[in-house]
Amino acid sequence: MKQLLEHFPWKPSDTLLSLGCGSGWWEVNLLLHQPCREIILVDLNTQVLSLEAVQESIAYFEKNQSSSFSSQIQIFHSPITEIPIAPLSIDGIFIFNAWHELAPLEEILPVLKRLVKPGGWILLEEELSVDQRRIHEGCAQELYFQEEIDLQMASIEFEMSQKLVKEKQTFYLKYVKR
Repeated sequence: MKQLLEHFPWKPSDTLLSLGCGSGWWEVNLLLHQPCREIILVDLNTQVLSLEAVQESIAYFEKNQSSSFSSQIQIFHSPITEIPIAPLSIDGIFIFNAWHELAPLEEILPVLKRLVKPGGWILLEEELSVDQRRIHEGCAQELYFQEEIDLQMASIEFEMSQKLVKEKQTFYLKYVKR
């Protein structure tokens, strides 16, 4: 997390969205260190993402870090294509270890383009195929090569801004909207 906070900052006034966020645990921890105005948490799984689970995470991290959580939270369990978010209202999108699970991309990509402000960003933390096509151990989905993601992002006018190795085949990839 320290690596992410050092290399990929956002502003306290930003509205951020996390797509495929699971329980929101990772986002709560990040925003306790570096708050934003609002975080929109999106995950289809109602068993994993709930206001109660997010509040438990907040209480846990506030206690362990002697800090206070100040970001506003919205939770959605709908596909990103159906969420009522105003165009050009999002400063940045987090997609942590979920890009390979998003489908259908041909419907999702235009929505991401519509939501993100000019100069806004999409930050992926993603395990990639490097030398050969690999399968994600947790969900059995094919993992993308970076070149494939670069082309997907270029199709919606986002360009690679930063790349950072997290682990052997897991990377942070930041794309900025032109």
